[in-house]
Amino acid sequence: MKHSMSTTPTEPVDPQLLEVEQRFRIMADAAPVLLWMSRTDGMCTFFNQTWLAFTGRTQEQEWGVGWAEGVHFEDLQNCIDTYMAAFGRREKFEMEYRLQRADGEYRWVLDRGTPRCMPDGTFAGYIGSCIDITDRKLAEAELRRNIRAKDEFLGLVSHELRTPVTALQLQIERLRRHGLTGLSDRERDVVSRISLTTERLAHMIESVLHVCRMESGKLKLEIAAFDLVKLCAILIDEVRANADKKGIELRLRAHSELPPLRSDAELVRMIVTNLVSNAIKFTDTGFVEVALESSSAGHVIVVRDSGRGIPPDQHARIFGVFERLEPSRQTHTPGVGLGLSLVRAMSTALGGRVTVQSELDRGSVFTVVLPSARVS
Repeated sequence: MKHSMSTTPTEPVDPQLLEVEQRFRIMADAAPVLLWMSRTDGMCTFFNQTWLAFTGRTQEQEWGVGWAEGVHFEDLQNCIDTYMAAFGRREKFEMEYRLQRADGEYRWVLDRGTPRCMPDGTFAGYIGSCIDITDRKLAEAELRRNIRAKDEFLGLVSHELRTPVTALQLQIERLRRHGLTGLSDRERDVVSRISLTTERLAHMIESVLHVCRMESGKLKLEIAAFDLVKLCAILIDEVRANADKKGIELRLRAHSELPPLRSDAELVRMIVTNLVSNAIKFTDTGFVEVALESSSAGHVIVVRDSGRGIPPDQHARIFGVFERLEPSRQTHTPGVGLGLSLVRAMSTALGGRVTVQSELDRGSVFTVVLPSARVS
């Protein structure tokens, strides 16, 4: 391909200018991105070899506005409008459009244009670069499909699973109130097991729903001031029976002058419930303690236990979705691995963070820091 600077016979040719232009063209042709240049009237006068190899066209074919022949017809008008609007204001611009490749396939490109000037500041046209972003576009499309699929799944879980489980819970509660007097101890035990299994299923469904809402950005926060100590006291009473069955001491320790927390009470409730329930689950003897404090960083919730502990190399893994730690020497513990992932996601949604300190056979300490807001 022959490149030359246009001159008239009477114009003096500056050797230095010719050398600079030659160097630019050599570097431009070696660049891995598609490069182009235009004059002050908007007509394109240069395309590097990478561009020409991509389109399979010649410099003469692309010259002026010939390059627009390769733009997908659906993107052409917006492409031209964006280019001309920026050109008129002599501003930088950025646009995405589909450009036909030499093999006939249209590929998405990101085109960035920048005004260029002569040494004396005179406007000299534009220089631009294009990169192929088709893979990114495909990934975005796949993400949108996944979000739609997740929304459909969310609706399925909400209606097809939660509704019958709720009905089953009501029937079990009615049976407990009115129908246990004539049952044998074995039959009462069966009802109790059914109730426990149903509660676990309901908890699992709610956990999945919360994960889906968070990942799809549909979780709405209800921010209000509330008494964190009172909330935790109620939660501890709700799970105390599970701790008593294992002979575990369950206690609450709170700062006497802890100020109200302005946050989403429901999310905080789920954070504490998941941490305490998890601690009871993996503690065979000893204690589970909830400590509430206030610091310069905000309200601090510490859940400490004397349980089985977690190897340091597993600390990051346990916060993953469906991740469960089950050392082979331990008995199987029911669960699907959503609790701690929810704790991390909900803490983040509230502007906080969760950390863990633990060693195998030496218990665990989970610390949640939630930012405090002034209560008017």
